[in-house]
Amino acid sequence: MDTRATKARLRFGPFELDTAAGELHRGRERVRLQEHPRQVLEALLERPGEVVSRTALRERLWSQDTFVDFEHGLNTAIKKLRQALGDSADAPEFVETLARRGYRFIAPVQRVVSPPGADVPVPTELSHAAGLAAATTRRHAWLRDHAWWTLAAAVLLVAAMTAAVRFVMPHGDASAAAAAPVTSSVELAVLPLRVLPSPEPGDISYMGVGIAEAITTRLANVRQLRVRPISAVLPFRDGPLEPARIAAALRVGHLLVGTIQPLAGTWRVSVQLVEADGVAVWGRSYDEPRTDLLHVQDAIAEQVVHALRVELSPPEVARLHVRYTRDPVAYDLYLRGRARLVDYSEDHMREALDLFEQALARDPGYALARAALATGLAWFSVRYAYEEEANAWGARAEREGQQALSQDPSLADAHLALANAAGTLYGRFDWGAVLSHTSRALALDPSLDLAHVVRMRAFYHLGRLDEARAEAARVRTLNPFPNLETARITIAVHLAAGEFEQTATLASQVLGQTRTDVPAIRQYLAMARYYTGHVEEARAMLSGIRRGGHPDVRAQASLASIEAASGRRAEARRRIGAILRTGYMDHHVAYSLAAAYAQLRDPQASVTWLTRAADSGFPCVPYIEHDTLFAPVRDVPAFRALLRDLRARAEQAPASRPPLEPLPQPARSARDESVTAARGR
Repeated sequence: MDTRATKARLRFGPFELDTAAGELHRGRERVRLQEHPRQVLEALLERPGEVVSRTALRERLWSQDTFVDFEHGLNTAIKKLRQALGDSADAPEFVETLARRGYRFIAPVQRVVSPPGADVPVPTELSHAAGLAAATTRRHAWLRDHAWWTLAAAVLLVAAMTAAVRFVMPHGDASAAAAAPVTSSVELAVLPLRVLPSPEPGDISYMGVGIAEAITTRLANVRQLRVRPISAVLPFRDGPLEPARIAAALRVGHLLVGTIQPLAGTWRVSVQLVEADGVAVWGRSYDEPRTDLLHVQDAIAEQVVHALRVELSPPEVARLHVRYTRDPVAYDLYLRGRARLVDYSEDHMREALDLFEQALARDPGYALARAALATGLAWFSVRYAYEEEANAWGARAEREGQQALSQDPSLADAHLALANAAGTLYGRFDWGAVLSHTSRALALDPSLDLAHVVRMRAFYHLGRLDEARAEAARVRTLNPFPNLETARITIAVHLAAGEFEQTATLASQVLGQTRTDVPAIRQYLAMARYYTGHVEEARAMLSGIRRGGHPDVRAQASLASIEAASGRRAEARRRIGAILRTGYMDHHVAYSLAAAYAQLRDPQASVTWLTRAADSGFPCVPYIEHDTLFAPVRDVPAFRALLRDLRARAEQAPASRPPLEPLPQPARSARDESVTAARGR
């Protein structure tokens, strides 16, 4: 016996609601109606003429653990329902409002039942045609005695029905037309899941961010989805859930919101896909064993794509379902690491690297964790490693990045990791390689805001300041909220452009807001103060900049140039000697030594060091042109020739060398082991 519930179609006025298919039709046309307005309509049609309270509607639309502005959401659903029906709150034809009580459906409702055995409801257009045929037969019963009239009427009727169906469905049946895929891009943000209270011990706050980023990574593989990066949504991690405000701030049309709660041996994950006005498009709760949380992110990503009616190519289907690890503990360690890596502080970066290494110890084939490790190593090399260690950090970053790429050549994060590694001392600050790898990363994942940050850094060093600013604008499009690295490079661009007041203002603001010390920003601020006439203040600031517990070599080189310009030539020469004895050298140190020798009236040494700075990754012509420290050598023929050569190079796009072939993972050296040990200090 077939025990399935009967499937009804409810008719009122010119409309018909197919409750099985969840579709509303007006005659032969489907009326677009979103999930919450449709559920409100169905609730009202179930009790025509009766008052349905707002509380009952709220309980029908949202589960108890949903974080949403219920009043606003319900008002919006009613408004959208009236718009779909062409109804008015002042003179209602269908939905009547009863103040402080609820709503009532006031139009007559006719119930049309499909047979229990019908798996698919008859398309509305064909139902109307069949009804028309039956009515025609009844009204002209006398034709039964006139065979040729009957035949003629039947032929005309079939022809009319066929023409009507072809007119309505030029490329397929009604259901296919109604479910036509979206062809334009959909702007989406996945908010960190809210962690609900639990009697169990332990901090699981990282889960909300980690799962959100995992879903974001999957959805970013779909070309029609423009997904905001996790860094953009972090400011909304703990605040009130106000869809309209958040969507406006992120410039998206849809938000994925939800909660996670640990229960006895399981995770309960509840998510909703909502539009900017708070109306839900899709929602679901998952109760999964602690060992199968990976399944949840896969299911959510797939359901979001389905709810948005996005059409996937075969490669996108494969990327959406790829699983980088089947070890739930490795996955948990990765989530913990990602949650810490988004904070740029030194302590959190060290913790993140340790967690990624633990994940890889459990699953050496975990390409996503290896790419994250490589990126973190490269970041640490540039930001926090003491000069003599920076080379080792960068070397390991490149090896880990190459192995991640060999494990998954289509992994955007692996290309991003190699781009970061190329921008280290070990990578010889190869900006061509940086631009090449970031281009590949963005082709695979257009929402990768950090790829634009890396490109911004490359263009700054190359002296292509307008392109650096353009990359900054792209970062803000994807992530409108402050980013420490973007701010750092923006300050450097201002300094190179000779915009010293802007440099000082922005640097002071950032240093006043950040929780971590950023030696480079302090150096930019000191130089801006020097260029605007505050010499002693600049000297004091540069003297106090430290990296890894030692005086920062870059700041010391800048200090030597200011001492030489201030008449303290003996001090400047002693400082230059101390810098050279450290054994550390990069293009910024070389640039400052060139400026120091210019002030010491040694043009040959100045040109030599400036050439070295340019050849090792800092051919920044605008900075040289605006830097008053080079005034004593500007008319020297060798200096002018060098500047002409650098300008000629700047007019050509840098050659982007192709990515290196993936290398097998080399054995860990003693030097690498010392780097790992250094992270524990």
